[in-house]
Amino acid sequence: MRSIYVCIGCAAIYLPPESMTYPTLGLAASPTHCTDPSCAAAVREAVVMSGLPEEKLGELARRAVGLEGEPRRPRLNHRAARGRRAAAAPAGGRSKLR
Repeated sequence: MRSIYVCIGCAAIYLPPESMTYPTLGLAASPTHCTDPSCAAAVREAVVMSGLPEEKLGELARRAVGLEGEPRRPRLNHRAARGRRAAAAPAGGRSKLR
């Protein structure tokens, strides 16, 4: 199974070649940034500021997007019920069609 990567600079999701080199461009693919030079500069700056290696930053970016690790569940917006009655369930109200 091929890995899907996330660019830390522009948040683009990309799929580099399996050899991790772009033959037509002559560039090596990175697990942390796309081929845009400004993204490469942003990642170099992020590595210096965080003190983490590029591979760890790439792993954290994939986990934050949901491509790696446990799938994230969206948090539902629950509101506190007033009084004794609980909050209505989503789509639990009546409409003209029911």
